[in-house]
Amino acid sequence: MTDTSPHRGPAFDALQGLSVGDALGAQFFVPDTARAHLDARTEPPGPWPWTDDTEMACSVYAAQYERGTVDTFDLTHAFARRHDFDRGYGPAANRMLRLVREGGDARRLAAELFDDQGSFGNGAAMRVAPLGAAHAADPAAAVRPAADTAVTTHTHPQAVDGAIAVAVAAALAVRARTEPTTPARYLQDVAALTPPGTVRRGLAEAARLTDRTDPAAAAALLGNGSRTSAADTVPYALWCAAHWLTDYPSAVWAAIGAGGDVDTVAAITGGVVAARTGTAGIPARWLAAREPLPAWAFPPPLRPAPRPLAPMRLPRSHPVPDLLWSDHHWQRYRTGLHTPRWLTRTAEGVLHLHRADTGDETWSLAFAAQRDGWRPVAALVEAHPAHFAGPGSLVDALLEIEQDTARPATGGR
Repeated sequence: MTDTSPHRGPAFDALQGLSVGDALGAQFFVPDTARAHLDARTEPPGPWPWTDDTEMACSVYAAQYERGTVDTFDLTHAFARRHDFDRGYGPAANRMLRLVREGGDARRLAAELFDDQGSFGNGAAMRVAPLGAAHAADPAAAVRPAADTAVTTHTHPQAVDGAIAVAVAAALAVRARTEPTTPARYLQDVAALTPPGTVRRGLAEAARLTDRTDPAAAAALLGNGSRTSAADTVPYALWCAAHWLTDYPSAVWAAIGAGGDVDTVAAITGGVVAARTGTAGIPARWLAAREPLPAWAFPPPLRPAPRPLAPMRLPRSHPVPDLLWSDHHWQRYRTGLHTPRWLTRTAEGVLHLHRADTGDETWSLAFAAQRDGWRPVAALVEAHPAHFAGPGSLVDALLEIEQDTARPATGGR
């Protein structure tokens, strides 16, 4: 069983609800299971493996938890390196993530999908509820990071809008713990923070259907994910969430009952509703049946720098050193090294080296993923005479960091 003891709160609740909905929904792709259990609303026997929906949501949760925000470079490469072909990814996603692992440019590959339209599928929406739940204090603040997480794989506006709608819905669901709402008002509030377009129109239609409680009738008008587009998936998933915002089992059964892309609809619905009910609202036997979540989904938060860090005042181009770092080496620097002489941090694939005594940035080094590791592709140096504090080359600075981290700790036992 994965130890998640430090992890609590709405974002964790949303991840739990998303993964259980995904895992349960995936069981109903088996016709015999659907016939035996759907009408009676009885759970199929466990264990319930989860799919790509949960695998990607775990990466989103881990990225948000580590930094308190999402670094899209980290997230893109987390998607690619954790990609398990057998989790049910679509053909386009399988190819793109493989090419990213082999050193391809992720943004270019995402933009080139489907004849340069970008994917308008539901993949960006299915994984984003934990991020939205983390922004409950200001649901509008979830809009930009949700969009940023979407375009790592889905650049079509429809897919981006689907991710925004689900993130906002999760944030508003957390607020509904203390601020009562109605299904119609809830969907209207989600639509108000979703950009104009097909997804927003679907949400408006869903808000007009809140006097209905028949999932099949609602899905006939809103879609059930069978076309795997965001517009065909998100309005119905959020209709289910709005109707049963305080009743996780009923919401998930409604999401599954309309057929279509049942694991993804149930993942979106489950993630949003659990943001309102908490993990306590998920039946314990469902949690026990769900395949345990991976340990890598629960990293420690990155250590804050011991002093304020200042960016370069006058950056200048510098020769790029010939380096190839292993994934282990990159992760050491990415998570932050604090030595007597240097402080390191990364942001969007750029390693920043700051003097430990002043906090001033002296060097930066942009990296790109390669098939066999991480290679620098650009470098900058501080050229302001009042703020440069050597050594004279970037390689010397990196050697100093390696020497400092190799020294055994001194002091009392």
